[in-house]
Amino acid sequence: MEQEILKSLISESRFHYKCFDLLKELFKENKRFREWLIKGYLTGKIEGFPEELWEKIDSQNIRRIASFEDVFRDGANLGYCTVASKQLSYSLDDCYICGGGVSVLVGTINSVDGSHTWISKNQKVIDTTLMLIMDENYSKEIGYVEENRYNPNLDSVYLAAKEFTRDQNLKGHR
Repeated sequence: MEQEILKSLISESRFHYKCFDLLKELFKENKRFREWLIKGYLTGKIEGFPEELWEKIDSQNIRRIASFEDVFRDGANLGYCTVASKQLSYSLDDCYICGGGVSVLVGTINSVDGSHTWISKNQKVIDTTLMLIMDENYSKEIGYVEENRYNPNLDSVYLAAKEFTRDQNLKGHR
């Protein structure tokens, strides 16, 4: 049953993406994380990235790479949570970029001290490292501690980048 839950959090066509490596590793190696994840999934407090979000990821105009989805396919999101969170936030309305620590990440190769960045939207954490969407209160049970919250929509440079990223007339015209 445990492996079935993990597979249900990751779309079958993307199961081989390297972005899921840390999620798979923690699920296998960390009993506390595995139990938290299973309980969260079974109670509806944790889900994987839905197809609608993947479509937003794929539709982005992004500079220097062919597709934002390639970042996840290649695992380039791991260790670059701030960059990946900011880039994903361009596809979302009314969200915040949050920073702090996550105790379950302490000692991982990309976050030795547990420092982390994620997106907050509608009392949900959208984590581009663990590739999960979770109830904000439930995330605290595994050690999310928010130290700062940034509203990017107050920044005119961010808004210009967001407009470019979402403009489908520019897709493919890099």
